[in-house]
Order: sequence, then C-alpha cells, then structure tokens
Amino acid sequence: MVYLLTANHNEIDNKMTPFVSIVVVTKNEEGCIGACLASLIQLDYPRTQYEIIVIDGGSTDRTQHIVKEYHARLIIDTQGGLSHSRNIGIKSAKSEYIASIDADCLASKNWLKQLVGEVLSTDELTAAVGGPNLVMENDVPLAKVIGFMQETLMGSGGAPQAYKISTKRYVYGIPNCNVLYKKHILITEGCFDERYNMGEDAELNHRLTKAGYKYLYIPDAVVYHRRPSTLTKFASKMFAYGKGMARLTRDRKIFRSYSFIPSLAILSLILVYPVHIFVPNILNCYFGCLILYAIGLIVTTVHVCKRYDYKWGSLTLLLLPLQHLMYGLGFIKGILGGR
Repeated sequence: MVYLLTANHNEIDNKMTPFVSIVVVTKNEEGCIGACLASLIQLDYPRTQYEIIVIDGGSTDRTQHIVKEYHARLIIDTQGGLSHSRNIGIKSAKSEYIASIDADCLASKNWLKQLVGEVLSTDELTAAVGGPNLVMENDVPLAKVIGFMQETLMGSGGAPQAYKISTKRYVYGIPNCNVLYKKHILITEGCFDERYNMGEDAELNHRLTKAGYKYLYIPDAVVYHRRPSTLTKFASKMFAYGKGMARLTRDRKIFRSYSFIPSLAILSLILVYPVHIFVPNILNCYFGCLILYAIGLIVTTVHVCKRYDYKWGSLTLLLLPLQHLMYGLGFIKGILGGR
C-alpha cells in the first residue's frame, strides 16, 4: 500500500498521513452544499493530503455553481440513482481511503483526523470506521427536537446512525453520512448495489458483515446533520425509511427488530378488537404494552426537554408516535411490494 506524503512528512499521532478521498453525493442542495464544503476545507488535516469529490445527480438549482466556487472535483452523474453516484465516487477516488459525508452535513474540525487515526490501527477485517451524526446547532427548533429525539433509544431503535453511543465499539453498520472505508474492500465486494437508493448503506453493511468484515464506531469523529424542518418532510422521510428497510428485509433478508416493531404495533391496533372475542386476555396484554410505550414516550420527552427546551421538547409527545406510525406504514407498504 502506497501513501502520498507531504514534503515535510506530516504526522497524525506519529503515524504516516495517508492521502484520503472525501466523497459527497448531492442533488439540488444549494441551501447546504456550500456549508458542507466549507467545513471540509477547514479540516484539521493537511490540505494537500485529501481531495474533495462531489458527485452531482443532475441538479437544476445552483448546486453545481456553488461546488465550483470551492474548487472541489465535480462529477455530474445523470445515468443512475444515489448508489450509482456513490460508486462513481469510489471508482474516481485517487486514494486507498474513502471518506463519505452527506451534503446536508457539517464535519467537525477533527473529523478526518479522528477517522484516519483509527483506521490506520485496525486489522484487515475492519472495512470501515465512522462516528455519530449529531444535531446541528443552527438548525430550526423543530429539526433540533427531531435530532435530539433520534439520539435516544426509542427514537433510534439503537441503530448506530442515530443512537448516541459514547464508547468506541464494533457495530453492525455505519451510515454513509459519516464513514471512512478501505477502498480495496469496497472494490473486492462490489461496492453499492445500484438497485437500492434508500438503505443502500444498510445493504452494503449487511453484505460486508456476511463476508466477515467489521465496522468500528468511534464517538469522537463527529458530523452534524440537518434534520427535517417541517412535519410534512419528517413524515415523508420516515415513511421512505420504512419502505426502504422493508425492501431490504424482503430482498436481502436483513432483519432488524426496530424495523418490525412499529408495523406490528399498527397491525395489532387493527386486529386486537376482533381477536379479543376469541382470546379475551389479549386486551390486557395490549393495554399493558400501551402503558409501557407511554412510559417510554414520557421518559424520552423529558430527556429531549432537558437537552434542549421544555417548550419545544414537549413536541416529542407528538413527533415520536408520528415517526413510529409513518415508519411502520412505510414498512408495511414495502413488505407488500410497494415502490
């Protein structure tokens, strides 16, 4: 493996500083792509030791113009969807290491330094390292509430892409908004499956894990991620997530407990009354589950209120059930074959 070094042999924790390719996939994101790129050119990492590649899916707004202002390498891809663009970024990268961040994210100053410092010490079976995507400080209040809510166990189901884990550990997968891959593993295993444009990272994580590879989560490699700013956008996104995960469950047999729980709750709400005629005690069981859910909802709401603001945080009482409802409906549609 060859590392590209600067003339003065820059070091990170007394190790060689490898050249890294940062890939950003975007489409019609003029409102946030500039801030994302600005955070990337200000990283605490030698600027000569990383490139920024932006794969644009055919934007019709000012996204491409803004990218050119930051002197990033711009590749326009109108031949496929999100996974196709991600694969173009991987194959166009000059480096053995490929960092991925979403266009609606901001990288913390030491983000790349933390990722590289960890990946250099991993074994050959560690395919990637990554970290959390936390609440953006200047986001609108509703988005902040959603973000803090999704950092809780009930808001994330314990999924590494949302749940705030405080210790370094191996996890079953890491999302593309904050990850550093070893390129040769991606190439060997076929990169992203271009049939999937929602949950494509979950599919890749599952496939690599089956092949024996691991994902290392490090809490200090932070990016800040924008959340939906309106109820409509939030509901639509949760529905799409549910539908996308259902397709992976159906096609790839990826079973995650948090994927099934919301849809099972919806089905039980529909079926519990007619079933109780034949199984009288089922109502007691159902009401017991509702009480447990209410307790969890209240605990989560109090947590969000303490993290942010009691006035806005109380919206968790509405937002968390809405998230579970829309995700569950999307999952049911996806399982039934809806596109």
